[in-house]
Amino acid sequence: MNPEEIRLEIERRKKVARDMKISQKVWSLYNSMFQYIDDRLKKDPELILPEVLQSLVRSGDSYEFKFKGVPYRLECRKGKDETDRIDDSTMTPMTFVLKVNGNLVYEFEMRRTVVYGPDSPSFYESFGNTLAFIEGPWTTDVDELQGAMRGHSQQIYKQRNAPKVAAQLQQDMKKFGL
Repeated sequence: MNPEEIRLEIERRKKVARDMKISQKVWSLYNSMFQYIDDRLKKDPELILPEVLQSLVRSGDSYEFKFKGVPYRLECRKGKDETDRIDDSTMTPMTFVLKVNGNLVYEFEMRRTVVYGPDSPSFYESFGNTLAFIEGPWTTDVDELQGAMRGHSQQIYKQRNAPKVAAQLQQDMKKFGL
């Protein structure tokens, strides 16, 4: 490939990543499943998908785990916070790296801004440049992983709440003469 063809292919891949919303999906996976995983490990490890729990190795903001037998590594590299005293906000630059089988498959930049309001803070994410993107089956696995982790937690909660739900149903049956 000549330099122009290479540049065009890189732009095509960046567009594919944007269209597939890969940055948002990786951020969502980190934000909802991994960012606070230490709390879950301490308080209720049963809520973590067993395959992830059994293979999880955590170091700082780096998480190694397996999904469908495939090793993943998700890293969040946070930059220095920038504080704006005028609008009472803090902006944190971040770079996310996703590796599959030890190979870099995706990397992107984003900024997270927290605006401290009178009642509560507001959070805003701004997705930046895609720095690396190699297409592959992992693109659908990211969605599937988040769904599996969320579904597992919901199933555990459902099992735990089953006696309470059954008791409530019995009470409702009496109230309605059933």
